[in-house]
Amino acid sequence: MKHTLKEIIGGKTEMSYVCNGVVYYYITVDKTIYQLELDTKDETEFKDVYFTPTFKTLSLMRWIRKAIENNTLIQLNE
Repeated sequence: MKHTLKEIIGGKTEMSYVCNGVVYYYITVDKTIYQLELDTKDETEFKDVYFTPTFKTLSLMRWIRKAIENNTLIQLNE
């Protein structure tokens, strides 16, 4: 991974799309784009969470950290 959690949290977030209950966010840090996938069908994880296209990256920190730990945060470009 090219960036640290702190650098990624400082990036720009935009909702890309939603498919079968999975919300896809693109996080841009410098010129690098990361894809974060959140499976909202997990009701214990996402109870009372409302996803919007304008989520600030800091609001997603919990899930970004988990994605880094699980190697599921995808770097889309170099």
